Amino acid sequence: MSDIGLHGNIYEQLRSYADNLDRALIGLRDPHADAALRSRKEIAALLRDIANRKSSSPASLFIAVILKQELPSVVGQGLTVCESLANSLEQRPPNADELRQLEQIAMAIDKECASTVARIKGRA
Repeated sequence: MSDIGLHGNIYEQLRSYADNLDRALIGLRDPHADAALRSRKEIAALLRDIANRKSSSPASLFIAVILKQELPSVVGQGLTVCESLANSLEQRPPNADELRQLEQIAMAIDKECASTVARIKGRA
């Protein structure tokens, strides 16, 4: 597989996670309780997938590595944060600090998407 094909595949998988997370984060703010609950469950499932150390999904494993490196307030603890946030979201709506952490996760994935596009275009 060419470098462009490899990076394109990585980008596609990252973008899928990023889009799902972004859509669910928007859904958390939905005034309808059912929609917000669905979004919480969706985010919790995404976070559990990322935190699953035995995952067979290359995208999940790659995102776990990204989070360990990119989350400034929790360097080296990305998986622990994902597990903790998933547990919280399954029980209740997120508080302000948890929302900030979720947004940091989304930004870290988006940053890697942008970096991957730059590699595809030969700029990195």
